Amino acid sequence: MFSTKWPARAACFGALMFVAGAAVSQESHLTLDDIDKLARAKLVDSMRGPQSGQGVAAAPGNGVGLASPLGATPAAVTAAPPAAPKFEHKPSVPVKRVIPATFVGAYSDMSGSYVLYDYQGTTYTARSGSRLLNGWTVASIDGFTVNLVDGKRHWTETIAAPSDAPAAIPDSPAVRAITDLSSPLPPGGIASTASTFVPFGK
Repeated sequence: MFSTKWPARAACFGALMFVAGAAVSQESHLTLDDIDKLARAKLVDSMRGPQSGQGVAAAPGNGVGLASPLGATPAAVTAAPPAAPKFEHKPSVPVKRVIPATFVGAYSDMSGSYVLYDYQGTTYTARSGSRLLNGWTVASIDGFTVNLVDGKRHWTETIAAPSDAPAAIPDSPAVRAITDLSSPLPPGGIASTASTFVPFGK
């Protein structure tokens, strides 16, 4: 159960520790010049920032450092231009250009309701539920309003007189007598500029 080789093993282990300790002590021995060079290189790297990206080994050879003589000409330092931020360009859906139609009238008969609309200077008729020339669909006609649909968009347009309709009718007693039926007739009928005599009998 007990081994008699343990003193040999312990001596071997001790010798290995002595050799390893001597090797480590020789490697870690730095002079003041070595410490000074490392400190200067680290300071230069920290002043340059992360753009050099090559670490301590490349620092003494690049540019003007603290260890370089005062009369030395500095090497041209070309700084990389800052990277422009990248934006994602989503393709935009082109806007559908629709020439609007104006509604100028409506009527209904035995076959259904219809609307009159002006599109690019010409008047057309469309039945309720049909598609107009500009792509709109007439959903329904309710009095003076037309309910329209274009894709998911729903809205209402009002029926109005066309813009090229004649202006108001000139006001005169004859026109007032015809249009305003609740007013009394003008005395003696419609006045004329010259009096005329109509004989009775023949």
